[in-house]
Amino acid sequence: MKRIRASLLLASVILLSVFLLAISSCTWDKTYLIGRGGDGIKDSVCYQNEIQPIITSNCAMSGCHDGQSGEAMDLTTYWSVMQIVKAGKPDNSKLMQVITGGGENPMPPSPNPALTPDQINLIQTWIQQGAGYNIDCSVAVPCDTSSVTYAGTIQPIIHNNCLGCHSSASTGGGILLTTWGQVADAALNGHLVCSVYHDSGCQPMPKGGVQLSSCDLTKISIWVGAGAPNN
Repeated sequence: MKRIRASLLLASVILLSVFLLAISSCTWDKTYLIGRGGDGIKDSVCYQNEIQPIITSNCAMSGCHDGQSGEAMDLTTYWSVMQIVKAGKPDNSKLMQVITGGGENPMPPSPNPALTPDQINLIQTWIQQGAGYNIDCSVAVPCDTSSVTYAGTIQPIIHNNCLGCHSSASTGGGILLTTWGQVADAALNGHLVCSVYHDSGCQPMPKGGVQLSSCDLTKISIWVGAGAPNN
């Protein structure tokens, strides 16, 4: 009798373990992380501040996946982006497949510039971390303004937040920001600072997105104040 009870108990433990393992494996793809930071350390990718601007500028711009241009896929919100993301599994996520040149429709579509390796790596890291929504978004990080250059500082900001609209004469009001000279012109005539600071009389930029971080705004101001050098 004791042996039977022990066997039943062992069987119950095994079944419970298998059940819990099955639940964890099934829900990982469907349960997205919503705010599990809280330790005050910026060690996770913030969707709103780091991922959505890239998607908005390079995939959800006018004429593409903006929810208004007839495209089947709307990529203007977190939940719509999650339709092509498998949390924790970048290799199985359609988003990663299309931005790395795989799949049937690589994004961004030609002739728009492809995402940079840094942008692709950031999106991959975000998915690996669980594709969370507001993880560590409010954690203050040091703003390093010791070496503000066009190539290392300003160009990545423009690429992440502006280039989707301002890489073609048919979009972005005809204002191009694909080269240093074009960005410098917008900087020196006052349009760049006026727009990114959302000053009165200017079109707030990024269009349809959140204002740039105070750190990015400071870096732009420093670069413009130095004469918008090609460095």
